[in-house]
Amino acid sequence: MAPPSRPYPWKTFAFLLAAGILTGPLVIPYLRGLEAIAPGPHPAEPLGSLVLSGLVQNLILLLPATAIGLFVARKIGLGAPYLESWLDGAPRPAEPFSSIVGPALFWATVTALVAFAIDGFFRYALGVTFPAPEIHARIAVPWWRSGLASFWAPWAEEIFDRLFLLSLVAWLGMKLFRVPGEGRGRTIALWVAIVATALFFGWYHISNEEMFANPVPPIVQLRTVLIILPVGLAFGWLYIRRGLEAVILSHFVIDLIVHAVRPIVEHGLA
Repeated sequence: MAPPSRPYPWKTFAFLLAAGILTGPLVIPYLRGLEAIAPGPHPAEPLGSLVLSGLVQNLILLLPATAIGLFVARKIGLGAPYLESWLDGAPRPAEPFSSIVGPALFWATVTALVAFAIDGFFRYALGVTFPAPEIHARIAVPWWRSGLASFWAPWAEEIFDRLFLLSLVAWLGMKLFRVPGEGRGRTIALWVAIVATALFFGWYHISNEEMFANPVPPIVQLRTVLIILPVGLAFGWLYIRRGLEAVILSHFVIDLIVHAVRPIVEHGLA
């Protein structure tokens, strides 16, 4: 597929970068809550320096990811179609923005239930009672703390994992094997990218457990990857089919389910 002739979407770039960086401090209350229940000493870093270091880290990670992601995604017909249309004058998508809501809600709900089921199997069939922070299982952190964290990951993780990494892997595969813009080869390249990024998505969530044990037991690592893998596959497919906006919305909904609704249901509003 030939690269689009329209200009680079600088306004979309600025919007996504700002969203991914400025929502970062909202994770801090959840991290402080995890530190309060995790074993071992956790030096209390001043709030100001914690916020500043988080903003700088997000900038270092997301600036190149957003820039490269938007550039590469456009070459293979992916990206953020609604934002690019609204902010940068790109052609309007064939389907209205409201059309992404149903698929986003559906996949968020289904993958949350699958994650709960996998965690339940490991807990009740295999006796794995180790905390699962990624789905707020056996985590005594108030719902509002983890709920606030739900506003950051949908932006930062989807910019990096789907817009940047998935698009880059798919584009490289198409270039390496000289895949045309349409057809079976493109489908294979996209699904290789979906699976690869879903595995990466699961792997780096293992770091959530390192606060409770280091090294993390292998069975807990396996549980984490299996919990997150279906979510990553669904998000990758949703990105390919409906664009970055749909997957950001779906990620936000699943995070609200696991990090706000679940603790409220289990522990109430206290």
